[in-house]
Amino acid sequence: MKKLLFCTQSYITGGGGVASYAHDFIEAFAERYDISVVTSDKYEKNEDDVTEIYHVNGGDFTVDNARRMLQLIGCVGPDVVVNSSFPLVALLAPYLADRIKLVNVSHFVDGILAWYAGFNAEYADHIISLSSYGKEYLERKFNISDKEKTRVVFNFMPELGPLSEKKQDQHPLKIVYPGGCSYAKSAEVVCLALKRLLRTDLEFEFYWLGSTKIAGGGSNRFRTRHVEDCIEKDRRVVQMGPVPRDRSKEILANANIFLLPSRGEGFPITLIEAMRSGCIVIVSDARHGSLDAIKNGVNGIIVKQGSAKAIVQEISGILHHPEKFNHLYAASYRYYQDHLTQKVWKDNMGGVLDADSAHQRRQERFDESRYLESVRRLRGMVKGYWMRDRLHQLYHFVAFRWIRYCG
Repeated sequence: MKKLLFCTQSYITGGGGVASYAHDFIEAFAERYDISVVTSDKYEKNEDDVTEIYHVNGGDFTVDNARRMLQLIGCVGPDVVVNSSFPLVALLAPYLADRIKLVNVSHFVDGILAWYAGFNAEYADHIISLSSYGKEYLERKFNISDKEKTRVVFNFMPELGPLSEKKQDQHPLKIVYPGGCSYAKSAEVVCLALKRLLRTDLEFEFYWLGSTKIAGGGSNRFRTRHVEDCIEKDRRVVQMGPVPRDRSKEILANANIFLLPSRGEGFPITLIEAMRSGCIVIVSDARHGSLDAIKNGVNGIIVKQGSAKAIVQEISGILHHPEKFNHLYAASYRYYQDHLTQKVWKDNMGGVLDADSAHQRRQERFDESRYLESVRRLRGMVKGYWMRDRLHQLYHFVAFRWIRYCG
């Protein structure tokens, strides 16, 4: 049996899609490969784990840590290394043995999670992008001329069973937004849309899943610390804040309207969860993975990015005339069946793992000076990213406080 080393930023589930992706991958290929895991977090192996667990900080770029990682790879002796948001592997790609197949996974359409997959791309065999937009970005950003190197493989979720037709007859209709207080998920736009919906006499139940703490929310100096501070108390708002994973799945399974007007995405797991339960999906027209799946009026609804008015109009239309949108429940589910099941994902991913090696010849020995130059380049890119992130936080700080008093 061939050996596979899966390197992941996190393996503790509940904090994001990277850890969930790792567990899904390992479950799917555990019978085909002898899999070991390297994680940056403090995950502790339990009796249900069939893999060996190693701990290396993938964000520690010191020479000593780099050598330690190379030594670990040498001891494990993998045929395949998967880099899932583990930047140290991207930096060490030129020094892996030529016989090792390196597959990088880009968990976002652009930005830092894409850079961890595209950096040193010439030494990788394949890069998995979760959307066509991500593929285009990686090829442009890292000058990848080989169009076969970057492959689009959508995420998946296991099937729940036959679609229930009772959902569309629910009253009141349930609206779910699972994006927390994320800038990328357009949290402030959703907050403004919700505030305006609450001014109407429309009947609905609204579930805000994930963090509600906004920028500056850690300080007692500001009255506006959470999303709840920006909207009126109303019985129609049923859930605000984080919930356990099982409860989140239950809420999504019973939702009528799934709202995620993101500015950027890879291919969100929550979107797949919504489509496998036959939700009416509302996404934005920003260039992100959701648009690979959703066709406006066919199996979902696409609104203008950043427009709370457009969100209110679409949701009001559904609430006023739900019968006009009943076809979207079944169409959403059919797309899931055809494109987003575990079988489809496993077949596509297996094709990548079986593909011929396509990397530039690697170095025979670790070159410390060349490695440190790569570290400087990557850190330069990341520094720019964090500066933009701080500006996004400042924008959210101002936007939510404007919504509270003027929205």
